[in-house]
Amino acid sequence: MTCVQIYKAAGLRVTEVALVESYIEDDDGRFIYTAAYEKLFNYFCDEGEMPLEVAKAISLEPDIWILDHLASCKTVTAVVQ
Repeated sequence: MTCVQIYKAAGLRVTEVALVESYIEDDDGRFIYTAAYEKLFNYFCDEGEMPLEVAKAISLEPDIWILDHLASCKTVTAVVQ
């Protein structure tokens, strides 16, 4: 799934997509306090993509996992194109 498809499925608006893209490039630790984070967290949990240990912040913080997952999604998309 591409990042654009994930953004749409999670229900992100255009401004939220721009915000997420900026946090992928440079996370200052405030991403977790955004509505975009909430939407993406719920999406990844509902779809079963986020491991339970991450969702419960046992092995990794969920906000970091989300940004890393989206960054890798962007990289794969760029390589395919």
